[in-house]
Amino acid sequence: MQIDSLFGIIGLSLVIMGILVILLGMTLMMRESDQGNTETRRESKGIILLGPIPIVWGYGKKGWAVAIIVGIMLVLLWILFRG
Repeated sequence: MQIDSLFGIIGLSLVIMGILVILLGMTLMMRESDQGNTETRRESKGIILLGPIPIVWGYGKKGWAVAIIVGIMLVLLWILFRG
């Protein structure tokens, strides 16, 4: 019983720390945007795994190829270690 409650406390602590890090990052980004009239360009890049299908966006031709290879490798690792 004590191990379960310990893991619960650790899990809840990690979630709370993650939320605090996100809020801190948003605060710092808003503070930077208020300090000057500099134009900032933001991009979104990522890989989403929907089951065994990797969806890749926001990369150039070479980056897209690397991201899709990494996505396929992650799917293969998932298949090997899902037990």
